[in-house]
Amino acid sequence: MFEELLELYKTKAEEIERDRREAQAMIMLVSAIDKMSRDMDSKKSDVELLGRLIDQVDRLSKEVSDLKSQFRTRQARPSAAVESGSGDGKALDNHARSLIDIMAEKPGRYTTSELVDMLGLNKTTVISVMKRALELDPKHVKMSQGKRRKLYLSYVSDEDTQKVESSSGTGESDRMKLELMAMT
Repeated sequence: MFEELLELYKTKAEEIERDRREAQAMIMLVSAIDKMSRDMDSKKSDVELLGRLIDQVDRLSKEVSDLKSQFRTRQARPSAAVESGSGDGKALDNHARSLIDIMAEKPGRYTTSELVDMLGLNKTTVISVMKRALELDPKHVKMSQGKRRKLYLSYVSDEDTQKVESSSGTGESDRMKLELMAMT
């Protein structure tokens, strides 16, 4: 009987040992899954962080570009002031020449609000500068009006100027000047 009890204890001990190994394996499996989950979460947050950093770089790049154009504008102002001297009527001419230089460097179609940002002036002054730029260089500087009285100023190169002159009349530019005077 003693042998039977010994045999029974051995089988029971083996079952308990097997259960302990199974429980230990389950614990290791759960901890491995938990670790994988944490790694996935950290990688997800890394991807989100990387996305936010890319957005910040894009935003900073745009701000640097804007600052460069403002710096060029402000840098051009003193040189124009030195050439023409100081005075109340000269400031508008200086701003207009700076605007023409910027537009010649980077041709395109600019809205009044874009020019406000570029020149760092208020809207009324920018409209006056636009008018003066049109008067100073009517061959290259063209003004147009969009919907809701939105003004556009563009710089046209010499070869484009010939195409525009052949297709448009002078009546439209006179009408534009009258509307501009009414706005300011």
